[in-house]
Amino acid sequence: MKILKQEKNGNTQILEVEVEFDTFKKERELVIDNYAKEMSIPGFRKGKAPKNIIEKNLNPEAINDKAAQNMISDIYPALIKEHNIDPVDYPKVDIIKLEENEPFLFKIEVDVYPEINLGEYKGIKINKKSTEVTEEEVTYAIGNIQDRISKFVDVKTESATTQKGNNLTLEIGAQVEGIDVKSWPRQVENFPLGKNLINEEFDANIEGLKAGEEKSFKIKFNETYHIKEVALKEVDFNVKVKKIQHKELIPIDDEFAKKVSEFGTLAELKKELRINMEQEKKDQAEADLKNQIIDGVSKNAEVLLPSSLINIEIDIMLDELKASLSRSNLTLENYLKSIRKTEEELRNELKMPATSRAKGKVVLKKIAQVENLEVTPYDFDTEIALMAQGNDIPAEEYKKSLGEGTIRYVNDYILRRKALDFLISNANIS
Repeated sequence: MKILKQEKNGNTQILEVEVEFDTFKKERELVIDNYAKEMSIPGFRKGKAPKNIIEKNLNPEAINDKAAQNMISDIYPALIKEHNIDPVDYPKVDIIKLEENEPFLFKIEVDVYPEINLGEYKGIKINKKSTEVTEEEVTYAIGNIQDRISKFVDVKTESATTQKGNNLTLEIGAQVEGIDVKSWPRQVENFPLGKNLINEEFDANIEGLKAGEEKSFKIKFNETYHIKEVALKEVDFNVKVKKIQHKELIPIDDEFAKKVSEFGTLAELKKELRINMEQEKKDQAEADLKNQIIDGVSKNAEVLLPSSLINIEIDIMLDELKASLSRSNLTLENYLKSIRKTEEELRNELKMPATSRAKGKVVLKKIAQVENLEVTPYDFDTEIALMAQGNDIPAEEYKKSLGEGTIRYVNDYILRRKALDFLISNANIS
């Protein structure tokens, strides 16, 4: 194997590689042998037909392509290791020359991690959030629980008027230039006044009405309104309040604690809530601390990111979104429909945060390199054990199944984590 040309164009590494034809021929023979094991040819038992007959039943071009792919896949890890190439993504491969009894020639183009001017990264000034939980916060949390379990009941007082927090049953007439608007149903139950379901102006118009009372009014919707049928149009509304409901709150006492938890007293419930809230605040403060550190070192660093690195980060963010949606039994397709956007539009929106995240990762990777941080066998095995546990697979079995790409990903992740710990230990925290 010979390297005929090696050059770098920005963040793209280019290699032209020549391989002796005999090496390619051996790979081609292996491909044919593998096909032969599975081929059924009339007059012969499966896998027992003579080689010359097998070759007559195979597409030579397809065999050559398969052999070329296999050989390049085998050569590629050694190439990047020998030439100190740190790839960002899978390579683009072009076969330049593939002729019988001639050297096999191919070209590899792969985006690599960019050069970085780190700037100052030690002693970054950051503020750590307080993790104290106040009595007011515990009371507010109790109030939220009270609000969630309390039920709406009919308001029977004739003089009562609609107010924020009520649940209403409405009859809505809506027209644009005399034509009915079909986007809103005529009869609406459980309308939450104050949530601006149609818009804030609509809620303001129906506040203060009695049950059975009607009101007519006009609203001009702006061009960005999510219902295209009425965007940039004036709508004539005629609304009748058919029923008013208010939330009947359950008293907050020991019986309340028994109803909403395993505890027998309100004091015990408050104590448990405080413990959980303190832990949540600690987790949030830790996450915020790390984000401040990464933002700080990223602002001081100069780097030109390859587009492939940003696209990979967008893919990761989309996968995270899919996982989050699946926990609520939703799909990305349904989510996109609900926000009236295409996946391409969502990818464009994610480009800026993805760029920030990608920059943070490459900066941490560089700091790990500059500070000579290393992944020990213990570090690696501990991480693999956690991953195996998450996949419900024995650690050794999981470890044996890992490919080069996954091993490199795990090592990079551990190094970034070590770099972040290093930065925190050297930060100016107040």
